[in-house]
Amino acid sequence: MEYIVAVDIGGTKIAAGVLNKENVWMSEVKIKSDTSSANNMYASLLESIQEAIDQANLSKEQITGIGLTIPGQLDTEKGLAIYQNNLPWENFPVGDRLAKEFPTYQLAFEHDVVAAALGEWSVRNLTDELFVYITVSTGICASIIHQGKPLRGLGLAGEIGFFPVHEGQVLENYASGSAMERALKLGDPNCTLADSFKRWKQGDKDLDSFFQDRAYQLAVAIFNVTAVLDPDRIVLGGGVINNQESFFKLIKDHYQSLCKHPLQKNWPTRIELSTLKGKSGLFGVAMKASVSI
Repeated sequence: MEYIVAVDIGGTKIAAGVLNKENVWMSEVKIKSDTSSANNMYASLLESIQEAIDQANLSKEQITGIGLTIPGQLDTEKGLAIYQNNLPWENFPVGDRLAKEFPTYQLAFEHDVVAAALGEWSVRNLTDELFVYITVSTGICASIIHQGKPLRGLGLAGEIGFFPVHEGQVLENYASGSAMERALKLGDPNCTLADSFKRWKQGDKDLDSFFQDRAYQLAVAIFNVTAVLDPDRIVLGGGVINNQESFFKLIKDHYQSLCKHPLQKNWPTRIELSTLKGKSGLFGVAMKASVSI
């Protein structure tokens, strides 16, 4: 039996788990990230790996590989964390350190959004189809999978958060989860995005205008991606989408209203919700860590 440890590294927490050959999670752990120094952050990573193995009642010898998702700029071949906005790593050799710690393991590294895309692509049993995954969370980003491989360009492929919206703003600073919460707090410093969504679903008209506008801008971005790439499937995920299905439906409604040409009549059917939700990245990087799982 093969077992892969998958780890999703973030500035607030690290999520980890062990996946077996039948794609069943044997363990799921979350620990707080210690961002006080580069070495302490690495120690948090090792702790998450060990806890995941222990919770699965396995020994280190039974593990065959480790897959890591890392945000920011990353050398996926070497496992070099070049720059992470919310981590204390700069040109930090995660791959070299792990190779010394676990010399018999197969190691895999991936950008967090690309890993999520690979996860969603894998569970749909796609092959040559063009596939796009879009995350709406703390930030906004897309990943494009073509014939099973992510398209990276020169390193910034899929950064739809840079799309301009209005008044000189870009999409990520207007419609991401963090941007929406900042805007809402200008009216009420104590409000949260989750509370605002709850009040919106209860009929708050002011919030309806707010979320209608954000959903429309996201729909325009998705429409533009469709027009350029003509993908077989576009999957939406990330914290905002995974936790607010009503907002996803609103985005899709606006998207459908943009599809006016007869050739676009089937475009809305290509838009789907994430299947794996918060485990998309973990599953994707586990797939990358072992070709047999």
